[in-house]
Amino acid sequence: MLLIDVTKNGNKVVVATEGTVDTETAPKLSETLLKLDYGDLDLTIDFDKTDYITSAGLRVLLVARKKLSETTMHIINVNEMIAEVFQITGFSNILTYTLKEVNEVDCHLSFKELLKKRSNDGLAFVFAGRSYTWRDIDRLSQIVANDLAKAGVKKGSHVGICSPNSINWIITFFAVQKLGAIALLVNYGLKPDEIATLAEIGEITYLCYGAIPGITDFGIFSAALLGGRSAVTYMYDIGMGVDFTKRIAEYDDVSDKFNETFHFDDPSVVIFTSGSTGKPKAVLSSSFNLLNSVKAISAECDFTSADKSCAFLPFFHVFGFASCIGIGLLYGCVSYIPVNNKPETLIDIIKNEKCTIFNTVPTMFLAMIQQPSFTPEALSSLRVSALGGSAISESQMTMLHSLLPNNHFCNIYGMSENAVITITHYEDTFEHITQTVGTNANGIEIEIRNPANGKKVPDGEPGEIYIRSKEMIICYYNLPIEKQPLDDEGWLATGDLGVVLPDGYLKLVGRAKDLIIRGGENISPGEIADEIAKLPGVADVKVIGVPHEVLGEEVAAVIMLKDGAEFDEDAARQTLSDKLAKYKIPAYFVIVDKFPMLGSGKIDAITLKKEVLAKLGLR
Repeated sequence: MLLIDVTKNGNKVVVATEGTVDTETAPKLSETLLKLDYGDLDLTIDFDKTDYITSAGLRVLLVARKKLSETTMHIINVNEMIAEVFQITGFSNILTYTLKEVNEVDCHLSFKELLKKRSNDGLAFVFAGRSYTWRDIDRLSQIVANDLAKAGVKKGSHVGICSPNSINWIITFFAVQKLGAIALLVNYGLKPDEIATLAEIGEITYLCYGAIPGITDFGIFSAALLGGRSAVTYMYDIGMGVDFTKRIAEYDDVSDKFNETFHFDDPSVVIFTSGSTGKPKAVLSSSFNLLNSVKAISAECDFTSADKSCAFLPFFHVFGFASCIGIGLLYGCVSYIPVNNKPETLIDIIKNEKCTIFNTVPTMFLAMIQQPSFTPEALSSLRVSALGGSAISESQMTMLHSLLPNNHFCNIYGMSENAVITITHYEDTFEHITQTVGTNANGIEIEIRNPANGKKVPDGEPGEIYIRSKEMIICYYNLPIEKQPLDDEGWLATGDLGVVLPDGYLKLVGRAKDLIIRGGENISPGEIADEIAKLPGVADVKVIGVPHEVLGEEVAAVIMLKDGAEFDEDAARQTLSDKLAKYKIPAYFVIVDKFPMLGSGKIDAITLKKEVLAKLGLR
């Protein structure tokens, strides 16, 4: 699609185009230009919103140039990709054009192009006591890209990255982007069978893996992926024992490779959902989708190249990806990557490096202030913290404000499908920050609809939150049309319940689904219930979330036993540990004689939760 706007002022005419000038759209531009009076015409073609041009578009420009002189035809606001086309084809010697001024927060560039733009000696990351510049990342990722290319990775290949946060994770991510492949970000805390499930869903054929916690026998790990139901055919070690800097001498031999240009809207990243409605979904996104979310956060946090970020959030999460790689690429912030996620480690990094940014889940902040090493002075360098992933109570936020009065806390509401939906602001009242999740971010549209019929509810009434924006996902990878998240008008149902207050702020009032959020991790009750139901003596089971002071929620399994059966909790935990990630194993097992039921025959979830909380002494 190509939009064209023509503005005339005497003999001066500006033709502004929006979209791509290719075989299908070039005739429209040609028709527009042919209608002009070329007598004493002074023509300017504005490419400010033009993404790309093909040979068909070049022919149209050539015909127009034949009718005009060098001084009476100008092309302005040409982006780097179009300029490269002009250079390659020799049109740079035929046309007079000026480049578009690209500021630091332009998201109309691919990850590969942004890395090249950043490729200088400016400090980018610090990990395990070693510093890395953007030039280091560019060169080392070139070497890794060459390794992957030799293994068969090419444009469109599905490459999984399953590793704890590390400099090798970052190097590998950019290597994948240089090849035009799609990086599928895998939760390294999962069991081998769970990782194999994600590999199957995302059709991962190449897997880059690090030192995955809990896995000591990588033969078993490899067998689960290479010999099972997944499509993985090649595995590449990026663990702590691998030091790519020792291979820097190889750079000269590969420096001129991988020069293909990729569009900022090309599919480039997959982030997996937690699987709250069954199997996890593969959320397919572009650099444009993800980096616009970073811009939305920065609109309230004012990131600059002078900032230092303690980047502990897992990179496989959309919030973690944005909080490290995203802010570095767009704003030049330096990211300090902890070697572990222990609260005392994070305190030391912030204190010793004088970090100014600490984007996190509330759970971690609450854990940090309970450490013996914590003092307000230790974190006094912080100026801003974006909080996301789970809710924080008013009393908890009050405590954080009293301990760190000079640090600005902003709440973010988002999801894998759209990282930032709403956000609170610097000028917001304390009530806004503690009781709402802010207002629409970055042009996001929000509607509140009746969950029963999907119709919009009157202003001020609660309902299910629907969103629509240009930053949303491309699609769920490889799912049929009926399972795609967008309706026929481009709206996405979040599954969350909320109400828009009279001042436009969004207040969350619950979840449409039974998703458990434990320390920022989304947990599907159904997945856990399926495994517990397989245990000896279990007749029925319901998994719910119960309150936890630090984690927000903890997992509780409510179990009905078969007649005469007994339940061995220790044995159950041992069996489940082979099937589920550690954070999914219930903290509580509650045995009941029967479940409270509704007239419809369904379990009365509200009454059940009240009874369980009473038994556990929680509220």
